[in-house]
Amino acid sequence: MKNSTGNDEVLHYTFSHFTEIARQNLMAENSSVAHDRERCAICNPGLAGPDPFPVYLEVIVSSVLVRRPRLDAALIADINSDREMTGLKSDLTLARLLGGEKDALDSWMGWVREALATGLGLLSVHSPTSLDFDLDEQEEIGHGPLIQSKVQHIIEMQKKACE
Repeated sequence: MKNSTGNDEVLHYTFSHFTEIARQNLMAENSSVAHDRERCAICNPGLAGPDPFPVYLEVIVSSVLVRRPRLDAALIADINSDREMTGLKSDLTLARLLGGEKDALDSWMGWVREALATGLGLLSVHSPTSLDFDLDEQEEIGHGPLIQSKVQHIIEMQKKACE
């Protein structure tokens, strides 16, 4: 991903840092992981360009794919748990999800969207200068297509990894 400031090295550093945080399952503790704050686009949102939201979102997309790279039994159980909490049947299976049933895909997209929202929340506490982004607010100001494309990207990558 390139940013408008041309600071590709900063973006590379930021993505590498958060990929490692995700790999170690330390997203909840991300603010305490040592790193070069001067080179971090989350600590310094101005380094991400005039609109840092796409960079923040991409950091979380990458992190989700590190933590949950494929549609597997554990992810299906999590999606079913989410369904149960909302009063739906917790009867999703791999076949239903891969088969593209609307109800199943809606639940999968809901899980991905919640993962993105949670990740953005965790980034907001990364440093005192980190920004706090809300998916609904970002959709309202025009980032809806970007958010939807990232949800679809995660689903496609998770689906592809389980084939």
